[in-house]
Amino acid sequence: MLLTNGVASPIRCPMKKEINYPAEITFKSVFLLNPELHEIISGVLVEHGIGGEVSHKPSRNSKFISYTITAEFSSESHLNEVCAKIAAIQGFIMMI
Repeated sequence: MLLTNGVASPIRCPMKKEINYPAEITFKSVFLLNPELHEIISGVLVEHGIGGEVSHKPSRNSKFISYTITAEFSSESHLNEVCAKIAAIQGFIMMI
């Protein structure tokens, strides 16, 4: 937040692209390796009425695994709900 004359106003990021929903969004999530993750992530998508694609790639030493998720989201709040659910999965490290 930026304070101007004692009033808080949001800071606009000029790099942020405006998204017109519904929209197909692709993002990545990194986790500690767990063989059940693919099923758990797919379950989150189904729970939210999404039939997206989930692909994965383990790290060289198989300690971590990266999931690429591509799905159509009806709104920004829908996207945020799904991302929050995925971030709450045990072993979550980061989302890109």
